[in-house]
Amino acid sequence: MFLIKAEIKKWKRNKILIGIIILTAILNLFAIERAFAISRESPIMDSFGDLYCLAFKNLTFVFLPIVIGIISTMLFFDEKKNDTLKNVLITSVSRFEVFFVKFILIELMTLFLMVLTYISSILGAILSSGFIDFNLVTLKEAAILYMLAALLIPIAMLPVIYIATFSKSYVLPISMCLLYLGIGIFGASILLHIHPLASLLGVYQNVSPAAKEMVENSIGGYSLNASPFSCLVSILSIGIVFFILAIKSMKRQNY
Repeated sequence: MFLIKAEIKKWKRNKILIGIIILTAILNLFAIERAFAISRESPIMDSFGDLYCLAFKNLTFVFLPIVIGIISTMLFFDEKKNDTLKNVLITSVSRFEVFFVKFILIELMTLFLMVLTYISSILGAILSSGFIDFNLVTLKEAAILYMLAALLIPIAMLPVIYIATFSKSYVLPISMCLLYLGIGIFGASILLHIHPLASLLGVYQNVSPAAKEMVENSIGGYSLNASPFSCLVSILSIGIVFFILAIKSMKRQNY
């Protein structure tokens, strides 16, 4: 708990984090603007599902993975450079605890951004009006989609977080983050169960009809032939492997 409080206190002074929140708000405003600008007679904005999936896609498909790559690099490389980690490890705190706390913070940051976007989607639907399917059922579907993403995206990004634990500059983890993201997006259909970001799409498409349509439109108009359970197992299995590798990486290094 002490480590979490200390990390949060450092984050409050971080201008990059403030910038991430501002950019998230801008993405949310763009989705709301689309809800106002596009007629309900248009098939691309005739349901609340179209709105919450647009806001979701804006945040999670590219922006959030890149943010996690940047934040994880800051959490490890910057603290090594400033000898912050060295000072922490002088105490009785283990490397496992240090890594676990930083990963929990990434999860909390992701959860915060997802909740912010979820609330923005609801406000957009209320303010723009005209969504006949805006009800408890679609609100629940949206909440499930957003919460799944909040929990699973940081796990899916653990290969990049692992690289950040031993990187000696920003170049390697950020470059690998972009490469990892690009492969996941453009190779989704053939890398299902192999690439965690591709497997996420297999989970999303089973949440609701709107989410299924979002995934299909993102990968060329066809659905992924996979069960959500098998995709979830793949994400968690690969995540556990890289979680262990990250801890071992930290133990091998001298701070």
